[in-house]
Amino acid sequence: MRILSVIIGTPDENSSMWMRIKRQAEILSSLGHEVELCFYSFYSRHELSFEPPFKYSVMRVSPITVHLKHLINISRDSYDLLFCNLAPSAFISSLSRIRGIPIVLDNHGDLISERELYEPGILSKIYYSIVSSLSFRAADRIICVSSSMMEDLRERGIPGRKLYYVTNATDLDLFSPLDEEETDRVKSDLGLENRLTFGYIGADSKWQGVDNLIETGRRIDDDDLQFLYVGFSRNTVRSHNELYLPRVPFDEVKYYYGACDVLVLPRPPHKSAEVAAPTKFAEYAAMGRPILTTDVGDAADLVRKYECGIVVDDNRPENLLRGIETFKSLPEDELVRMGENARRMAEEEFSMEKMKQDLKNVIESLGV
Repeated sequence: MRILSVIIGTPDENSSMWMRIKRQAEILSSLGHEVELCFYSFYSRHELSFEPPFKYSVMRVSPITVHLKHLINISRDSYDLLFCNLAPSAFISSLSRIRGIPIVLDNHGDLISERELYEPGILSKIYYSIVSSLSFRAADRIICVSSSMMEDLRERGIPGRKLYYVTNATDLDLFSPLDEEETDRVKSDLGLENRLTFGYIGADSKWQGVDNLIETGRRIDDDDLQFLYVGFSRNTVRSHNELYLPRVPFDEVKYYYGACDVLVLPRPPHKSAEVAAPTKFAEYAAMGRPILTTDVGDAADLVRKYECGIVVDDNRPENLLRGIETFKSLPEDELVRMGENARRMAEEEFSMEKMKQDLKNVIESLGV
């Protein structure tokens, strides 16, 4: 089968968005399909900063021309399936229905609630509601990354036959527990030795809730506790009990995970967070580290199920502080047990083999 993967924008090589697109394209290729990528760019930067390991094209478009250019694009070549990254990609692909090409929408986020955080206002909400509605209508299959998302879409009237769960997998070989010697070396290099370190590695998007974690850490006056933040500071900054580091290459992220004794997912109780499946959660688990999470979405349910961390009610500083203090009171063998359970969760829930089988189910269900 010839598949065109449709992407809005030109993601960075180390972004979670690109990692997901690349991972899915690799899986589809391994299933015997021919995969081509098409990036539609609305911005002045319309060249990729890296070379994808697939056949690809980048097209400069405007909101007015993108639909026509896409229709011309799919008319020029013969594709059997359009694989769309997020609702806007499915929206611009809706005209492909004219040619009878099936559409799979990879809906790994909620467009309406995410945009409300950045573009509040009734007109913006109406616009993105229309885009989402038309995307769901146009899609033959909708990939959901959480049970929370599947439930939400059913409540919004999306037929259950369209909805398929596909795990947000991670590379369990790349992300795996560091040995004791490696851990000690990384902690020493970062100046974190002999301190219980809570870490957050990733973007500081509004739906991540990291601001409240930072506020919580600044309320704590305890020399035995340390907070490590990686990924959203331009420079290395050390102050009080905090260490901020800039983004690091993807294949080095595991060392910073490994430097932490507890990894934190401080997401707020917001729709955008409730239906999502953060890539970092799967990576946290794969590293075999205990997890402190708020009671939001599937992550909280999984932490409870596998007994691999602590769930607090929400990300208000007083609740995060309560979770941090509970971790400090735990004996070392309990932290080790939680870490082992986290790794077991990753192997059972977030393996690439499971994602491959999930995607295979989606494709086969189309009967093309």
